[in-house]
Amino acid sequence: MKIKRLKISQQLLIVFIVGVILPLCITAFIVTNINQHAVRAELYYSAVITMDSVSQRLEKNLEEKKLALLYIAKSMDYIISKKKFQSYLKETANFSEGAVLIDIIKNDENINGKNSGNIFKNTNVEIFFAPQKNAVVMYAKLKNGNYLRKVINIENLKKDLFNYLENNKRLVYIIDSKNNIVMSNMEDRELFKEILPFVPKNHTNKEPIIFGQIKNQPNVFLKLDKPDWSIIVLTPKQLTDYGIIEARYKIIAAIIVAALSTIIFGILYSYSLNTNLKQLFKAISAIGRGNYRRKVRLLKDFFTPYEIVFLMEKFNKMAQKVDEGYMEIQAANKKLSKLDKLKSNLIDTVSHEFRTPLTCIKGYTSRLLRSDINIEEEMKTKSLKAIKHQTERLSRLVDDLLVIPEIESELLRVFPSEIDLKDVFENCILSIQGKDQKVINLEFDENLPLVMADYDRLMQVMMNLLENAVKYSPESSQINTKAFQEGDFAVIKIKNECNHIEEDKLQKLFDKFVRLEEDLTRTTRGTGLGLFIVRGLIHAMGGEIFLCAKEGFEVSFTLPISNPQEFQA
Repeated sequence: MKIKRLKISQQLLIVFIVGVILPLCITAFIVTNINQHAVRAELYYSAVITMDSVSQRLEKNLEEKKLALLYIAKSMDYIISKKKFQSYLKETANFSEGAVLIDIIKNDENINGKNSGNIFKNTNVEIFFAPQKNAVVMYAKLKNGNYLRKVINIENLKKDLFNYLENNKRLVYIIDSKNNIVMSNMEDRELFKEILPFVPKNHTNKEPIIFGQIKNQPNVFLKLDKPDWSIIVLTPKQLTDYGIIEARYKIIAAIIVAALSTIIFGILYSYSLNTNLKQLFKAISAIGRGNYRRKVRLLKDFFTPYEIVFLMEKFNKMAQKVDEGYMEIQAANKKLSKLDKLKSNLIDTVSHEFRTPLTCIKGYTSRLLRSDINIEEEMKTKSLKAIKHQTERLSRLVDDLLVIPEIESELLRVFPSEIDLKDVFENCILSIQGKDQKVINLEFDENLPLVMADYDRLMQVMMNLLENAVKYSPESSQINTKAFQEGDFAVIKIKNECNHIEEDKLQKLFDKFVRLEEDLTRTTRGTGLGLFIVRGLIHAMGGEIFLCAKEGFEVSFTLPISNPQEFQA
């Protein structure tokens, strides 16, 4: 059964529906429900906070006024003159915050609210609260049976309670036991009548109670003990609309805008991607037919992905490389031939360097082992010296070959100690002059301090440099050596006669297996490793090496001196 393959545009449409539109709808449903529950909880919590704040401020305010009235009642016991009574009450009323009137009434007068149960007891004093029109009256019983009355302006009390609720859109009602409104921050009689049937009845608990028929408009009820009032906090519809309804519309609108934007973006992206893929298919078909010069031409716009551009560039480069393949193969063949020649030269050079001393050792050893002839002691000594010389030469060749991997991997270990350069020079010169008749001059600074270097490595360096100077200098020429102090380093210079060497060729002498193509170097054997090894050893001991060929060939290198501060002092 043949499976029908969908185009990229059709696949993208399915991806948008399943991967974008459906998740957005589910997200909108979940977010709106979460927002509704969160806002509902916040409305309830903020209503309770408002309720708690109003109740605390009310209790604190009335408590202050009760204590003030008690203080005035106690003070009356010490005033005998009636004139002073009236004067004292007048002055007290003027200084008492929110008080409209403070006076004394007789026991037989009608005290409104005396039997209402609003009693605050403190020793022999009783205080009664009786709400009047636009005022709250407080009574304190005196010792003579009369009552001290304090009339408080309800507007001043409202100001103290609701001043901080100016930006709060909730409606707060304080009602008495008969459901009469004592005070309110924003009085709405119609709304109060609507919620009045749902207000809890005969409730004595001092905990807030949620009531109302609408979940998203929580109303809070709190029954006070003294005075016998209740506090009602109403959540208006505009808070619910703003927090839940409007938020829901905004979330849905945002989801719709996001979905439309995604669809439009997807259509444009699908068109751009489909066009570029067609161009790539055409180029692949052309390459398949043998047209290696065919290039991919893309429609580059904002919707062209990086991967397509990258693929186009790589494809075009691939086609170009296929077209240039033959030239690259030729260049590679030339390079391989050159490397093969270098390998052959290396093997030939190294094998010859080893063969010469081995042949010499073998010949002298065979002569010494012959029993059919008598060999004089002088000849024996001469043969043994030749064997020793060739053995030392082989040892140096082996050391040079072994130290190359350590230099290249930067794992070469040295063991510095205090060394007298003069002794090293003399030992090396004595060893070389015993084999060659060329004169080696030594110019040595007698005040030169000891240097910090590895003795064996330093001997290897000096022997390499002096042997090169002797090997590559003309007959009857002299080699000049010099050693002196410069700052914290000792400077060693070795100079021999030679033809002028160009600067670019001079620096290549530090590379492996490099020798100058001159008549003198053609007649002498060598591996081309000497200066490479010397530079590695000197760097490992903390020094530097330099070459100069302006007036002859000069090698100069430095080594750190021992305890430079001591010698400077």
